[in-house]
Amino acid sequence: MDLSRILAAFIDGRTQNTRYRQSQLQKLQSTLVEHIASIQDAILSDSGHTRDEVRAEIVFALQELRVHYSGLSLKKDLEVEYRIAHRKDNPDGARGVGIIYIVPTSHTPFFSIISALSAAMAAGNCIVLEYQLPQTTSKLPALLRKILLETLDQDTFAITSKRPDASFLTLTMMVVQTGENYPGLVSPADLRVVAIVDRTGNVAQAAQELVAARFALGGRSPYSPDVVFVHEFAMKPFVEAVITHASKYLAGENGEERSLARKSSLLGAIQKSDRSCRVLVSGSNWGVVEVQDRESPLLQRKIEGKVLLVHPVTSLDDAIDINTETLAATYAFAAPSSAKYLTQFIDANISWVNHAPIRMLIGPALPENSPLSQTRYAKSQFEIPRPKLITPVSSCVEAILGSTGKADQLWREAIAPLPSTRQKPGFKIGFFEQGIITGGLITLCSIVAVVSTLGYYTWTWVRG
Repeated sequence: MDLSRILAAFIDGRTQNTRYRQSQLQKLQSTLVEHIASIQDAILSDSGHTRDEVRAEIVFALQELRVHYSGLSLKKDLEVEYRIAHRKDNPDGARGVGIIYIVPTSHTPFFSIISALSAAMAAGNCIVLEYQLPQTTSKLPALLRKILLETLDQDTFAITSKRPDASFLTLTMMVVQTGENYPGLVSPADLRVVAIVDRTGNVAQAAQELVAARFALGGRSPYSPDVVFVHEFAMKPFVEAVITHASKYLAGENGEERSLARKSSLLGAIQKSDRSCRVLVSGSNWGVVEVQDRESPLLQRKIEGKVLLVHPVTSLDDAIDINTETLAATYAFAAPSSAKYLTQFIDANISWVNHAPIRMLIGPALPENSPLSQTRYAKSQFEIPRPKLITPVSSCVEAILGSTGKADQLWREAIAPLPSTRQKPGFKIGFFEQGIITGGLITLCSIVAVVSTLGYYTWTWVRG
């Protein structure tokens, strides 16, 4: 595809105008609302999600668009632009990156595309969306492609079905939601998500929220828990609560027979890969499985589908030791002090304590090493800083280089010792000190016992 018009608009800086960005977002929102029924039907047909899940995806996407639109203010942008003219510093000046190249995920694609698109537009960027028409009867790709191309300015927005060569990509910031290794905003797709249920946590609440997080949206969310590590003393009540909350899944939307023993092809594949697995409860397309072997490959990979894997652990340290790699997310259900310990020593991009936010199941995972914001993508992630300063700031460097009388004072201040931490001497016995004391007491008791025994027998011999 010829992307020369995108390059020309980027050079012209057309998208930097606030009114232009507001106009484009307004057009996008009104057109999406106009076709909302068709969009809903297309997502229902393609995804197999429930009607409530589809509506949640659409609402969430339009909410993100509204937040980005509401953040635009011509008055504020003009004030920032003319700060230098008014003899004011502009330390937080910024502009759009230029060209954003979006590679969307196949999971909840409507939200995934709109969330990235609206944030990039609000920041003032040209946008190229890589969106291929699948070789299937999927309805959403063709519909969304038509809506976007007819609504947005084709000088600043384009859709391509083929990835451009490297010479073009080097001019862009890539937003990769599929986990491919490119520089830019990359959402991890292969990192696992782990849940930990300690005996100090609310076991019933953990079961309810984790069942929803695993089974919602077909179990394909990047934040669906791949395995739940349950303290062995809490395993029985947790499994009972899971079965209770999973009961609504015993009959599918088509009314298939309720059953606790029917095996799906997915469960069959899981049991084939690890024969030590034990199916606790299952339906025609879902199940709860206990992984008994600590070395099972199921504990090391991503899981797709409505299958909740559980595995017992003996302690918090055991749960930490079994999760040594970086995780996409951690759910920790435990007392706050225990949850603090877990989330401190388990390396995860994000951790949720005593809850599993359903909204995070929609769309791609958060880009790696990115701060959490109100929206999935923050406007600032698509901007580059351009501070402008007019007020001179004196520093010690000028004083020293200028050989002023203050240079000697600055030198003395620089080499002066740092202030004391005012930490009092420790009085608690640490782990190693406790070991030394314990060993010394044992040795002393042994010596006293030996000396007493020898003295007793010596005294008895002398008297005899």
